[in-house]
Amino acid sequence: MPENNRRINSRLNQKHRKKKTNTMLNVLIGIVLVLIIVTVVNIVTDDEVKDSAVEPNTSPITNNEDDTTEDSSEDTTDTEEENSSTDQVNAQDETNTESSVEDQEEVESETIEESTGTITTEPSSDSNVESEIVDSGWQPIGTTQTGEHVSSYDKNSVDWAEKVEALAYAANLDASNMYVKHLGNGGSPQKSIGTVTSKDGSEIYRISLEWVDGQGWKPTKKEKLNSLD
Repeated sequence: MPENNRRINSRLNQKHRKKKTNTMLNVLIGIVLVLIIVTVVNIVTDDEVKDSAVEPNTSPITNNEDDTTEDSSEDTTDTEEENSSTDQVNAQDETNTESSVEDQEEVESETIEESTGTITTEPSSDSNVESEIVDSGWQPIGTTQTGEHVSSYDKNSVDWAEKVEALAYAANLDASNMYVKHLGNGGSPQKSIGTVTSKDGSEIYRISLEWVDGQGWKPTKKEKLNSLD
């Protein structure tokens, strides 16, 4: 009997120790788990706190820097565009000015080439004469007449037609846009004088002609009239 009791007690002691060991292990496991949870929570909390602390400080600075950079870039771009536009306008103005000067020089050159003589304009003592004009560049208009020249005032004659042509040449009018108001002797057989107007009446001239043998009638003086005599 005593031997059995010892065995029973021994088994009970072993079970008790195992139970106690299991309990301690469970407690330790529980403590470890709690510590792990606390540690994880602390880590997560610290990260969130750090993130929340960093975001307000860095984000506005970054945005401001970006905005400043963008604004500066836009201002620089606008300034460059304005400068470029100004340069283009200045360049265009210079080009236009140069073109105008060149055009003017060409016009003046053409005028000199077209009129090789000197135009003299003088006032007149005649109240009906606005000015007297003499152009040393006037030339005889040419003629189809041969032999000794005889001035004719027959409106159907070649000489008359050439006189009218010389009048239109001096008046700078087209013969089809001109009225011959008077055409007669200019003081000698080889001189004539005629009065013409534009068809609208805005231009009135009295023109003196002189015959040049073999070359035709040549204008010698043009008087710009205020009205018809």
